[in-house]
Amino acid sequence: MKENIPDSTYAPPTWKHHNNVEYINMDFSKLSSDEMVINFFADTLDLVLQRPDKSVRVFADVKSIKIKPSTMRVLKEYGKKGQPKVKKSVMVGTVGLVSLLMKVYVNYTGSKMKFFTDYDIAMEYLTSD
Repeated sequence: MKENIPDSTYAPPTWKHHNNVEYINMDFSKLSSDEMVINFFADTLDLVLQRPDKSVRVFADVKSIKIKPSTMRVLKEYGKKGQPKVKKSVMVGTVGLVSLLMKVYVNYTGSKMKFFTDYDIAMEYLTSD
């Protein structure tokens, strides 16, 4: 369901490293529309599906995200497809309606995602074994 969005502010998800541990960084801060969020999630799913099961670590920064419930339905489907690849995932910045939507996401996908308010603590958890 990926949309063609000609927005120069769009930056795809990236692989990063912390303490020699690789993770995919999902920074939603520059995504200004539901279509951009869907594209970003689809691009993330494409990267995740290339990896072995239970090998991907995900860091999601959702401090500024605002999405409609209809967008969450799409993200839940993408998340369910990618879940077998995920070893650990963290989310920072869930407040208000986003917090409720993320709980629905976790319940639907079976994700073991942990929620944090502190970036550094989230990163330590994500990159530790």
